[in-house]
Amino acid sequence: MVQGGLDAAIAAVTASGQPYATETRTVDGVDFVVFSNAPNNLRDLYEQGLQHSDRDFFVYQGERFTYKEAWEEAARVANQLKYQDIKPGDRVGIALRNYPEWIFAFMGITSIGAVAVAMNAWWSGEEMVYGIEDSGLKLLFADEERIERLQPHSDKLNIQVIAVRCHPENCLSWNQFVENGPRVMPDEPVASDANATILYTSGSTAHPKGVLSSHRAIVNALMCWECGGAIGAHMFPQTANAPPPPHLPATILTVPLFHVSGLVVQFLQSFRPGRKLVAMYKWDADEALGIIERERITSFNGVPTMAWELIQSNAFEKYDLSSLRSAGGGGAAMAPEHARQIDQKVGKGSAGTGWGMTETQGLATGIGGEAFLQRPRSCGRAVPPLVKVKVVDKEGNDLPADETGELCIWGVMNFREYWNQPEATRSTLVDGWVHTGDIGHMDEEGYVFITDREKDMVIRGGENIGCQEVEAVLYDHPAVIEVAVFGVPDERLGETLASVVCVSPDDPVDEDELKTFALGRLAKFKVPDHFWIRTDRLPRIASEKIFKRGLRDEAIKQLSLIHI
Repeated sequence: MVQGGLDAAIAAVTASGQPYATETRTVDGVDFVVFSNAPNNLRDLYEQGLQHSDRDFFVYQGERFTYKEAWEEAARVANQLKYQDIKPGDRVGIALRNYPEWIFAFMGITSIGAVAVAMNAWWSGEEMVYGIEDSGLKLLFADEERIERLQPHSDKLNIQVIAVRCHPENCLSWNQFVENGPRVMPDEPVASDANATILYTSGSTAHPKGVLSSHRAIVNALMCWECGGAIGAHMFPQTANAPPPPHLPATILTVPLFHVSGLVVQFLQSFRPGRKLVAMYKWDADEALGIIERERITSFNGVPTMAWELIQSNAFEKYDLSSLRSAGGGGAAMAPEHARQIDQKVGKGSAGTGWGMTETQGLATGIGGEAFLQRPRSCGRAVPPLVKVKVVDKEGNDLPADETGELCIWGVMNFREYWNQPEATRSTLVDGWVHTGDIGHMDEEGYVFITDREKDMVIRGGENIGCQEVEAVLYDHPAVIEVAVFGVPDERLGETLASVVCVSPDDPVDEDELKTFALGRLAKFKVPDHFWIRTDRLPRIASEKIFKRGLRDEAIKQLSLIHI
């Protein structure tokens, strides 16, 4: 489809009086395109889900909750939070697996104008303490595993913990917390520009950054994905006039809810279409196939390795997967061969991917169907009508098509600030543009190709890992003199973490000891999979910085020899 056809479709779908009509509004000093009919806040979004009142909304193992039941549970949480004197703007943390209580807690927190802090459930105890103290939590919902991790640090904390699916001492249990809560949502005014969420993301510094976003940013991101479907239907009316699909929308929650992809793309995007969300305790491809058949799943979204493991399962042909219409994901690049096989096994046009960040509510670009098969290395074009993408040089000047530079994302869905990190905010968010640190180019048609990352960060199976954070931990070992941490290619995860460590010849240490040391201070996924231990100084470049690129190249050579 030529650009003119796309532009005409966007203009028609977003015209005044249409469901996806747009207007320009000044937000935080910048003029952005916004949807005129977007929900005012997240609570309004949840209420819109009540038009599907009796449909299944959230399924977890043998537990089922309709949209009405989820709303009522969230109301109980909201009322009890108010009873606990939680006020608009106060931060309330969630540190849980993908239990139903995660959903109810988030809905209750945001419905009264408090800020939901979605804590990484894989964090170590020390990392959890950092998140609690950095965000200034007033209250925390946590399950047994997270509470156990916090136990050695209890003397540092003065916070009310609501224990979910466990009954430890000195904690109020979930059932005790909600038992007297009315099932009617309290009437608490929440402005569109009010703060809604803090999600922590690993960066190039020693500590993760808290990404603060507003209600307006989130609901507009959700509307933008919807609008993309309306634009497609306008361009291809034969699709719009086709018989409705035989199954109601349903998807598997394959990633943690503390991820922007789990929270926004899967959970929050379900309310308006009335989509069923089926949560897994732990990812397992064979189990997922059984869920697709049993729950009549219509879409699958996860990190690319999950879609690949799904279609490669020996059990793939054993199940009735006729309800499945799409399978894709983001967070890492999808190999071209993977896209082709998904297209063959699931159905023509079913493969897709996208690019986004926690800082953009997971929204930036998208691609699927034939366009993806033709450009398997691309992460797509900017999602209309809210998003713009540009490429800039080191001085911030715009670059023409096919020239490589830093990718920047513009739109109302962008985050507000990094919590307590004004300098990081100023360097990343400039005049409404998020400077991503991703290096790439756009072709003449606007398709984006990511080739490298400016930030010292590794994406392991969709998880962002700041190399400097891992290095800082390894440097704490008394035998370590120097350390370099970097990513190396991995067939299943996209990238995995590797490290070269210079140790004292007088204090020998082996790989197992370093791994054990790191595991006591980092989440398991952040611990390097590969170690090279040496006693000579690590190579330098002219500026005396460690020559990471050379170390990485050598590591890749050695790993290729290992795997032959």
